[in-house]
Amino acid sequence: MQVIKISVYLLAFIFANFIVLWFGAKGLIFTALFLIPFDFVMRCLFHETWKGKELILKLGSLVIAASLITFLINKSALNIALGSSFGFISAQIFAGIFYQFFIKKSYFIKVNGSDAIGILIDSLVFQIVAFHTIDLYVSAGQFILKIIGGLFWYWVIFVKLKIQLK
Repeated sequence: MQVIKISVYLLAFIFANFIVLWFGAKGLIFTALFLIPFDFVMRCLFHETWKGKELILKLGSLVIAASLITFLINKSALNIALGSSFGFISAQIFAGIFYQFFIKKSYFIKVNGSDAIGILIDSLVFQIVAFHTIDLYVSAGQFILKIIGGLFWYWVIFVKLKIQLK
């Protein structure tokens, strides 16, 4: 089951990178609503499975691997790969701290709270690295769509599929 989770996480990450490469800012709408929030919710599953240094090393390795695969498939995706890598690593650090701080709280609080923090950071860092600018309208739109997408994936994964964090 763990291999499936990791594979789907990587595929969503890589596919999101290519959608942004192919469609530019318009591609951010789809990725912000479906793919990026999925990966943030999956991060919560990994957080419950992996602990301490293992969490940091494995999650960091997944982010770097997805970005490296993106670049190896298409060299013109360098800025997108770097943006997503720096965005996700920065976001995962702060989301992970929030998650750990609220580890004893309900799934809803720790998953969606950590996602909200990570989503905000990812939306800003990705734009800076990938596009060398921040468009506050794009950031605000991404944030809102990612929150909606995160709530959707929370509902799918934890309510409909009843996947347990522990």
